[in-house]
Amino acid sequence: MENGRMSDRIRSPSSPPSGSETAAERLTDDLLVEILSRVPARSLCRFKCVSKHWLGLINDRTYRRKLPQILAGFYDGGQLVDSGVPFTNISGSRHLTYPAFLPSRRKVMVVDCCNGLLLFSSYAGGDHGDELYVVCNPATEEWAELPHPGHSGDVSSINLCFDPAVSPHFHVFLLPAVEVEDQHGYCLTRVHVYSSETGSWVHKEKRWSGNIDVGYDPSFIYLNGYLHFCAIVDDSARQLAAVDKEGGARTDFRVPDDLNVCFIQQSQGCLHYAGFDRGDNDDDVDRLLVYVLKDYDSKEWILKHSVETSHVFGGLHAVSLYENFDWIAIHPECNLIFFTLAWEDITFMCYDMDRGQVKVICNLEESEPPYFPYVPLYEELQSLHK
Repeated sequence: MENGRMSDRIRSPSSPPSGSETAAERLTDDLLVEILSRVPARSLCRFKCVSKHWLGLINDRTYRRKLPQILAGFYDGGQLVDSGVPFTNISGSRHLTYPAFLPSRRKVMVVDCCNGLLLFSSYAGGDHGDELYVVCNPATEEWAELPHPGHSGDVSSINLCFDPAVSPHFHVFLLPAVEVEDQHGYCLTRVHVYSSETGSWVHKEKRWSGNIDVGYDPSFIYLNGYLHFCAIVDDSARQLAAVDKEGGARTDFRVPDDLNVCFIQQSQGCLHYAGFDRGDNDDDVDRLLVYVLKDYDSKEWILKHSVETSHVFGGLHAVSLYENFDWIAIHPECNLIFFTLAWEDITFMCYDMDRGQVKVICNLEESEPPYFPYVPLYEELQSLHK
C-alpha cells in the first residue's frame, strides 16, 4: 500500500530491506501467495487479520485459484429433514449440521452444493407445499431466500453455480422437462436462470440442437461459466451439454463411448468423465476408466486412468454396479474418487488413482445418495443476506 492505494510496484527479493520491515514484509507478493497456498483453508482465513496487505492478497481474485480448496466432507442430499442436515467429514465421522435459516422453515433438503455454498429446497407447509429455494454459506451462516422461479411443472434438475475466483455472485439453473409424445421419456424445453446480482430469474426457450434429455448420469458440473451435464440427444447419442448464465444452451461434442454407470466431475480445473468398460467379449476384464478434457477447444478426451474393477471393488461385476454402486465425487485438487457400495449397509469408500489404493471411510447406515462434496468458503458475500 502506498499513500492509501495498492502499489503496482513489484518488490524485488534482492532489494535491500528498510530497517523497519519484518521478514514477511520483505517477501514478494508472488512468493507470499505460494506460501499461503500451502496452508489449510481455516488458517488462511485467520491470516487475513495479519495486515491490510495480506487481506488484499487473499481476497484478490487473481490469486484465488492458487489458494487452498480444502475438501471438508460431504452433505447428505435427497431427503427432507426438519432439524439437522447429516454431514460426513473427510475422516469418516458423521454429525448433524444446523443451517442458520432452519428456524424459519419446517423442512429442508439439500439440492446442490458448489464451491462452499449450498442450495436447499425449503418447505413451510407439508412435504411438498409452499416450496422455496434458499442458498446458504454454512461457514459464515449467511443465507438468501430466492424468489419463486415461476415454474410449477416437472423439473429435470436444479443446480447451484458459483465460482468465487470470478465473481461474488451465484446463479441457480432450473431445467424444466415435459413428457414427449411417441417417446418414452422427457425433453428439456426451457432454461430458467436466477442471478444473485439482479435478484431475478430469466427464462429462455429451448435452444438445444435436437430433442435433449438429462442422461442416466445425474451429475452436473459448473466450470468456465457453463453448467455441464451428460445428455441424451434425439433418444440415442450421448453428448456433453452446457448452459451459460444467460440461459444459452448448446450440445458441443460426444463423451467417450461404450462406458456404463458414467459420471462427469470437475477436478484440478478440468472436466473429468468416468465409467466402466467391459470390452467387446463376455470374458473381457471389466475396467474403470477415467478421462480428462484438458483442452476444451480440441474436444478431445484423454485417458487419464485405467484399472480393473476387481482391484477397486473386490470382484464386483460391472453388471451389479447398477444396483450396488454410486458415484459421489472426484476430489477437487487430488486424484481421489469417492463412491459408495451398498450391500447390507452403504459403505462410503475412496480410491486413490495415484497409489492404486482403496480405503473404507465409514458406514452410512440408512443414508441414501446423493452426497454433495463441500469445500468451506470463509468469505462474507454481499449476495447473501437475510
